[in-house]
Amino acid sequence: MNTFFKIGISGIAAYLAALLAAGSAIAAQSGSYPTKPIRFLVGFNPGGGTDITARVVGDALSKLVGQTVIIDNRPAAGGVLARRIAADANPDGYTLLMLSGSQVIGASLVHKEPVDMKKDFAAISRLTSQPYLLTTHPSVPAKNVKEIITLARSQPGKLNYGSTGVGSMAHLATELFKEMAKIEMVHIPYKGASPGLLDLMRGQLQFLFASATSSIPHIKAGRVRLLASSSGERSSQLPDVPTVAESGLPGFDVTGWYGIVAPSRTPKAIVAKLNVEIGKALQSRQVIDNLAADGADTRYSTPEQLTQLVAAEEKKWNNLVKTTGMAIK
Repeated sequence: MNTFFKIGISGIAAYLAALLAAGSAIAAQSGSYPTKPIRFLVGFNPGGGTDITARVVGDALSKLVGQTVIIDNRPAAGGVLARRIAADANPDGYTLLMLSGSQVIGASLVHKEPVDMKKDFAAISRLTSQPYLLTTHPSVPAKNVKEIITLARSQPGKLNYGSTGVGSMAHLATELFKEMAKIEMVHIPYKGASPGLLDLMRGQLQFLFASATSSIPHIKAGRVRLLASSSGERSSQLPDVPTVAESGLPGFDVTGWYGIVAPSRTPKAIVAKLNVEIGKALQSRQVIDNLAADGADTRYSTPEQLTQLVAAEEKKWNNLVKTTGMAIK
C-alpha cells in the first residue's frame, strides 16, 4: 500500500483539498508556470539513489506540468556544489534541488558551508522513505550481522567500508554501527553511490551501507550480498530482510529519505503548485511501482512537514556526534 495513504492522511488530504480548491488563485499568482524546462539539481553521480529517484519523479512531473524536467548531476563533496548552485539560483521555480538526509547532515556537520539548509531553501515536499541496506562482497566470510561483527573484531582496522562522502548518512550509519558494535574499520569516502558499489563488487570494500534504490539491482544479480536493513522496523518493500536491530544491535535505527526544495524566496504560489503536482506524481502507480522495485516507499508531505524533518535530522545527528565523540573527518 502506498505510504501516501498511511501517514497523516486526514491532514494531507485536507491540505491538498485546500490547495486544489484554491487552484484558480494559485494559477493567477504563478501565471502560466511552468513555461520552460525545469532543472533538478542532483549532487551525486548518475546511478545512485538520489539520481534514480530524481529521474522517476522528474519524468512523472514532466508529464503533469507539460515541460521537460532536466536532471543536472553535479557530484562534489556530498552534494556541496549542487546545494550552492541551487541556493544561488534565480528563485523562479525553474531550478530545484534533490535533497536527502545525507546532504542535511553533511551541510551541518562536515562542510560548514555558507549554505544554510533552513534559510536558503524553500521546502516543497518529501518524496520517499527507505532503509539503507547493509551489504558485503560475496567473498566476505560473514552472512549476517553477528558474523560481520565477529569478523571485524578479529581483524581490527583491516576491513574497508565505503560511503557517499564524509558526513553522509551512509558514513554516519556505519560510524553508529561501529560505535554500538565496538569494532574498527577503515572509511573510504566516495562522490556518490555508484563508485562505492563498484568497489564493493570488485572486492575492494568489504562493507557498505547502500541506499536500497541503488543497491537492489546488484543484490538481485548476486554481485553483492544483503545482510540487513538499517531502519528500526522491516521495510514494507523488503519484508523478508531482517533489520540490523533484530540481527544483533538492538536500538539501531537509520532511515533514509529524499525530498525536493527550491531556492528561498521562490514565490509561495509556485511552491504550492509544485507541491500539488508532486503529490499527484507520488500517487502515480508507475512511480509507486518504480520506487518500490528499488526498496523505497513514496512519502508525500506538506512543505512544513519537510521543513520539520530537516530540523529534526540536524538535531538528531548533531546530538549523536556530540554525545558519542564520533569522528567526522
